[in-house]
Amino acid sequence: MPKPSFTTVALATPTATPSSDATPAADGIVDTVYVQVFPGKTFKAKHGCRCTLPGSNQELFPMGTPVLLVKFTMTGEWKPSQGNLTYQDVTGTTLKGTQFDGRPEPAVLDAADGPAVAKAAGLAWLPSGLFHGKSTWRVPNDKERSFAAAWYLPAGVDRLLLTMDVPSEGQPLRLTVPLPASATDAANASGE
Repeated sequence: MPKPSFTTVALATPTATPSSDATPAADGIVDTVYVQVFPGKTFKAKHGCRCTLPGSNQELFPMGTPVLLVKFTMTGEWKPSQGNLTYQDVTGTTLKGTQFDGRPEPAVLDAADGPAVAKAAGLAWLPSGLFHGKSTWRVPNDKERSFAAAWYLPAGVDRLLLTMDVPSEGQPLRLTVPLPASATDAANASGE
């Protein structure tokens, strides 16, 4: 009887790494809407925020302040109690209450330049832009819908304390989003 021979086979080691866009900086779910957050590029504001802190007349974020573009992805998650429902209701979703860690004031959206930067990135501006003109906002189960927001970056911050309120979820989703080094470097270089 011939002796069996064995050959050692080395396991293949994957070399491909996911792109930074493929891995969210933060993600979470309250009930039936899964949210992923992808901090993107920073850009210089072409317009100031025209906002001040109480008791001050100095513009909080003048022209040239770094701004961070953030991509959000929402995906419907079916649960058995929903029967044959193929979507989730996200009507009225907001980002109100979002702020930067260590800062007392709410984060300030760059409503002047942000919409154009979002459009150039192929994204809708804010949840309302994703569902423009529709009275009911829906995300399909197991399919992503994305939009963007852009906030002026205060100096010295490294985390965004995100609040996404999807009214149908019953309570807001709160996520701590670490900022990429490019954003913190840009904010700290602004000399604010």
